[in-house]
Amino acid sequence: MHTRNKRLIDAKIMQYLFPGIMMAMALQLGNIVDTILVGNLLGTDAMSAVSLAVPIETLIQIPGYCLGTGGAIAAGILLGKRERENASELFSLTFLITLIVGIAFAAASFFTAEPIARVLASGGNLMPLTKDYIFVSMLGAPVIGTGLLMVSFLGVENHPELASAYLIVSNVINLIFDFIFLKFTQLGTAGASLSTVLGFLLGMAVLILYVRSPKRMIGFTKVKSLSPFKTAIVTGAPVFIFMIMTFIKTLGLNVIIINLTGEDGMTIYTVCENVLMIVEMLTAGIIGVIPNMAGILYGEKDYYGIRALCKKTLTYSIITAAMAFILIMIFTKWVAAMFGIDDSSLLGETAAALRLFILCLPAYVWNKFLISYYESIEESKQASIITFVENGCYLLPAALIGILIGLKAGGTGMNGLALGFVISELLTAFTAYVYRKKKHKGSDFYLLPAENPGKCLDFTIKAQMDETPLVPKEIREFCKNNGIGADKANLAAVAAEEMTVNCIKYGGKSSAWIDVSLLIEDDKLQLRIRDNGAPFNPTEYDSDSDGFDIHGIELVKKISSRINYIRAIDLNNTVIEFDI
Repeated sequence: MHTRNKRLIDAKIMQYLFPGIMMAMALQLGNIVDTILVGNLLGTDAMSAVSLAVPIETLIQIPGYCLGTGGAIAAGILLGKRERENASELFSLTFLITLIVGIAFAAASFFTAEPIARVLASGGNLMPLTKDYIFVSMLGAPVIGTGLLMVSFLGVENHPELASAYLIVSNVINLIFDFIFLKFTQLGTAGASLSTVLGFLLGMAVLILYVRSPKRMIGFTKVKSLSPFKTAIVTGAPVFIFMIMTFIKTLGLNVIIINLTGEDGMTIYTVCENVLMIVEMLTAGIIGVIPNMAGILYGEKDYYGIRALCKKTLTYSIITAAMAFILIMIFTKWVAAMFGIDDSSLLGETAAALRLFILCLPAYVWNKFLISYYESIEESKQASIITFVENGCYLLPAALIGILIGLKAGGTGMNGLALGFVISELLTAFTAYVYRKKKHKGSDFYLLPAENPGKCLDFTIKAQMDETPLVPKEIREFCKNNGIGADKANLAAVAAEEMTVNCIKYGGKSSAWIDVSLLIEDDKLQLRIRDNGAPFNPTEYDSDSDGFDIHGIELVKKISSRINYIRAIDLNNTVIEFDI
């Protein structure tokens, strides 16, 4: 018997990490590639027009991104509680609503694109270019929304590799059409937007693999009520606030920059923002592992596992951000020139502003980590507050003051804008700390009960037969020390030994460790067995032709009050309950 370790959790992190990074890269890559190609093939004016259209792109993404993130986290918690039907209903309802809202955006594109572009560009030369980009983006809203929603649900559905494959294929298609449309047609900025929509649409061929997957736990089902929608909204509230605040932030920044610093200022800001997106591609992919796993662990009350997950992902995020920071500081001018800036004076101003702008990176990554984590453990209020103050309270005033001070000092104001971003992220991190200390006195940032809440035995064994006799011994001793009668203790001990033996026999080569947890909760004993072996559902097992003795499993079914199984985060999770 071994003290509970994090080997199973670490293995799952590594399984989800690479697809997560690829997924985040693909998700952001479309915008970045659009910006780079537009800047190099159509010029910096067109690049600025694409940046001006970002608020509308944000609005288009809100249904799929918010309902996808909130719905997937809520579905993960439901799966952790073994409520598969409710998880399927939640998925079906969020998909339907996302599709309907997308169709409404598409219908509105014919008569709203031009007036919106006129407002965003302040009636200047960038208005026609902005209008073309917005019109096609709104027309493709149903495709973009449902694509983003599917990406979120694929992560919690044991298919992170399909989510990343979908986004990678979509962006490869986007890249190809980007080059064709911008280089060989007169579509202009509309071509850049059209290539993104076509990428999301044609990439959906990958989703056929999900529909046909035998491992699928969530599927389309009849919607019986709107209550699952409320669950998705509550869980996704921080994401919704983030998207709305992002809309307000980008709209406000665009108005401030275009009116106070002109089109050159807009070009500099576009470069700085896209460089931050490049770094976020990597760190967001790492942090994105949290909602894929933490919701299920939280539903299972595995607080040790959640802490292990957060420590690992935070460490990887910090290392990645530090490496990106060093590279940007060394190759600043090269990075700026990558966006098509060929004017030496403008290039120098952009490089100077970028060096200051990137100083916000440590606080920025920490704030994103906190938001993602709190969403996953049903601390939506905490996550919403961080999101609101970051994007709604601090940034616009800090940016405006920074630009005005810079202009008054005789500069372009862009260095002041960059420092405004740094100050905003630091103030956000400080506000989150103060709020947590005041609202949750004496707790650390995890906001979780003790690693072993109540009366809980939590340990790990190797997937080897010579370790199984240790399991009933530990369980009987634990029950004796906590006032559980010998009859119930023996039932739990027998069940645990039988199930660990089956995990080892059926686990195959992938099985290495087995987590065993026994929780005394109210009027029941809850035994949880988790392993990383081959999929094995003891509740559906029947005798095979090899004559394998299944009396052990049949015995567990008879002596327990309830037995549930689910394959979550690609692990076998069996929960056996005994009424006391």
